[in-house]
Amino acid sequence: MDKHLLYYNMKTVFGNSFFIKEVTKMIEVRKFRDEDAEQVAKIMFKAFKTFLGDRIKEEDFNAEDYRKTSNVKSARSETISFVAVDGERVVGYLKVVAGANGLGSLDVIGVEPEYFSKGIGPMLFAEADKFWKEKNMRKISTCVSAHNKKALMYYIKNDFIPEGYRRDHFFEGVDEIILGRFMKKS
Repeated sequence: MDKHLLYYNMKTVFGNSFFIKEVTKMIEVRKFRDEDAEQVAKIMFKAFKTFLGDRIKEEDFNAEDYRKTSNVKSARSETISFVAVDGERVVGYLKVVAGANGLGSLDVIGVEPEYFSKGIGPMLFAEADKFWKEKNMRKISTCVSAHNKKALMYYIKNDFIPEGYRRDHFFEGVDEIILGRFMKKS
């Protein structure tokens, strides 16, 4: 039986909470590979389109950019990216940085829209947290478009607190909320 069909059958029989748990059991999170870049570019465009609409264009999400920037190490920082995969299909992407002075950042996260609210974000965040802890990060920063309420509430639920505001930051008419989170000491 096709596993997607299996998910939908389980949802029908058991309801949403079981469905979410079952989907995440079959999703694998691993480090980004160059061959993931094409799928990642498409996912990120679709994910960002859900809250930015026509402000963005598909050509702004270039696979080569993901190949060049997803896993980079220098003397003062390390960038690592993770993907969530369902079989051969990439369904989520997250890029994080561990920098100097214990400061890390969550650069970007995106999930295939049909996988929204199915536990992909928490799975990607768990890998990011492992990376940040391994690198002894003390504080993580990110930003979120102010009108992306669902993402803002997710960050707040995960211990990020608003620290600032940028008007018309990436686009005219799109404000960004700067968020920070102190890492819990082990």
